[in-house]
Amino acid sequence: MSQLLEREQGISPAQIVEGTGATERLLRETAQLLTTEQELALYTRLARFNRDPFLGIRVGERINLPNYGILASAMMAAYNLGEALELLAEFAPLVSWASHSQLTAERYGEEDCACLTIFPTATDPAAAELEIDSTFASIQVVFNELSAKPVQFALLDMTRTGSADSLSYHRRLFACPLRTRRKRNALLIAQSVLNTHLPHPQPEHQKLFRDLCQQSTRVLTEKRGLVAAVRNRLLEEDGRVPSLEQLAQQFDVSARTLRRQLRAAGVTFQSLLDESRYRESKRYLASTDMTVEAIGRRLGYADARSFRTAFRRWSGQTPLEHRKAQ
Repeated sequence: MSQLLEREQGISPAQIVEGTGATERLLRETAQLLTTEQELALYTRLARFNRDPFLGIRVGERINLPNYGILASAMMAAYNLGEALELLAEFAPLVSWASHSQLTAERYGEEDCACLTIFPTATDPAAAELEIDSTFASIQVVFNELSAKPVQFALLDMTRTGSADSLSYHRRLFACPLRTRRKRNALLIAQSVLNTHLPHPQPEHQKLFRDLCQQSTRVLTEKRGLVAAVRNRLLEEDGRVPSLEQLAQQFDVSARTLRRQLRAAGVTFQSLLDESRYRESKRYLASTDMTVEAIGRRLGYADARSFRTAFRRWSGQTPLEHRKAQ
């Protein structure tokens, strides 16, 4: 999504990450783990700069089966679309950590349906629209791929407002009744559609794939826990930067072990350190009269020049330019 904003609308990564607690490096490297708060802040920033009413849909269309990892294998091995939908609802965090959904049964017209309700994590209305649009578009694309033919949903309810023109992309993609200004964001799929057999079911491998999804969820949770713990320790230092060795001692492991564990979680000590330094430097620039030299020393830089270089890399501005803009 950020790449589309940069390429098509000229919005720089520095503009997007400003004030989110994330860095441009975290934005570029998708293997890096963002906190839920950072994800929400980035969604809000993306929505703020976006001028394309169809951005969420366009991004969602690119999130196809290969992007679902081991969950894609489990869904493809399912007997029918109904089983695949249940897997998607159960293991949604493997697709989006911040995702919240609920799968229920509902009657619509003359048919029994499964109702997948999505609860956006973003509170900003524009950011929530991006999240919902991209989620529903991805589900449509994935279900088309699973069944090897277009799948028509029974109904799409959305809380968003908008004119008929602003929903033209939605109507083309979903080809089902679409209701706006509702009290929920929900996708209804008729039972007759859910009973559609998938082309390549693998019942003999279903338990294996489910176990792998459960294992991946546990590993993701553990990784998030370690990364969150390191972030918290860096926060607790009140601007003073501990070394990797000092942090490792607090976790009662060697520096080499902590470095390896962070790498396995998709981050590095340096990326977390940069994130912490960027956050603290902005706080000092906005709320104190400390000189750039003093802030640099407090954050562990050998000299002001090194600090200025790092800050420009994070934000696209010098520290003084950032302070004047506040």
